Amino acid sequence: MSEVESPAYDVSVHESPAYNVSGPATAYLSALQPVLDEVIVPAAEDVDRDHLFPRQGVQALVDAGLGGLLIPREFGGPDAGLVVYAEVLARIAAACGSTSTVYMTNLHCAHPIVLGGRVDQQRRWVPALGSGQAFGATALTESEAGSDVASMRTYARRDGDSYVINGSKMFISNGDVADVLVLFATVDPALGRDGITAFLLDTAHLSGFGVGRPMDKLGQRGASTVPLSFDHCRVPADAVLGEVGRGWALLLQAVLRSRISAAAQGVGFATGALETVVAYCAKHGLLTARNRAAQDLQFDLAALRAEISAARALLLHACAATDAVAAAGGADPTALLAEVKLHCTRVGVQVAARCLELLGGEADRLDVGLERRLRDAKITEIYDGTNQVQSMLIARDLRFSPTAMSALDTRP
Repeated sequence: MSEVESPAYDVSVHESPAYNVSGPATAYLSALQPVLDEVIVPAAEDVDRDHLFPRQGVQALVDAGLGGLLIPREFGGPDAGLVVYAEVLARIAAACGSTSTVYMTNLHCAHPIVLGGRVDQQRRWVPALGSGQAFGATALTESEAGSDVASMRTYARRDGDSYVINGSKMFISNGDVADVLVLFATVDPALGRDGITAFLLDTAHLSGFGVGRPMDKLGQRGASTVPLSFDHCRVPADAVLGEVGRGWALLLQAVLRSRISAAAQGVGFATGALETVVAYCAKHGLLTARNRAAQDLQFDLAALRAEISAARALLLHACAATDAVAAAGGADPTALLAEVKLHCTRVGVQVAARCLELLGGEADRLDVGLERRLRDAKITEIYDGTNQVQSMLIARDLRFSPTAMSALDTRP
């Protein structure tokens, strides 16, 4: 660790009983702290610089009982809820963006299997994804179908008791290490979204399946992102996940939850950047009341902390609301999740950028780790639904409910 780099997010800071991050939940956060301090933080610089897949960090999280926080109890998970998950993920992101992305991608893969899988599919893969026995990926994005997912061209043609898949996917996190793949393809392009179908694929038993070269990215360099190709890839008909032609609904459910992950990362990257600057300022006596020359700096830091606290409150509110709606059997709050994704990822980028300005020339040093937070944060405004798409969703909600303030509305 650099002399000016901060430790990972302190579990004892900013706890909020209003969001139930207390009592039993603190056990998860307490279990996380030594993993951050002893494994993830010391490796973060090397993971980023050398594009190292953070296998050791992910395994340490699993060993600490944190690998499957959202996995239902019937599949061996703790079903800890979104509030705890978001807190844990934010702390991981504050320490290492690459590790946080690999970690959350596994849970993103498990979620549609829990929602739409047959019992045999669930038993085969959900416990393995939560226990670290398998890595998973979700293959959705295409070069011609980014935000317009319904126009995807990867085609699954029924042939007897099989499907033959042709097409390609891009920007697939964990794609080169995945043991299991949730693939979205169309069984009839003319049907648009009504033709989209999900498939659950065991990558060890695929022919005609190709993995491209990992991308050389701006940030999160240790989290591999690859293109995938399917060339007459034949899979059994029982590889369908859910129902044929019902993949669109499953896709929406999966993507909505992933926006909480991006938002938590945004809070984490902002936190990691601020802690780095605060540690530097404390070391150089810039936080004392006696140093009047540093008062403007202190005011800037105070404002940044307030921004992070507000973003975190919105994040935890959205998590608590989503858990409550799910418990009641309702649909995820689309507009609220769009708001939290839009706001928290924007805060992540803006706070990290301002921290770079405040630290001046020191911020340019790779061993400080500050510029890494900014590079890691930028992609959160793009993946899991671009922030422009989130703005569209919020605007649509405004048209239908012009007086609603979903982030503040506590009515049933």
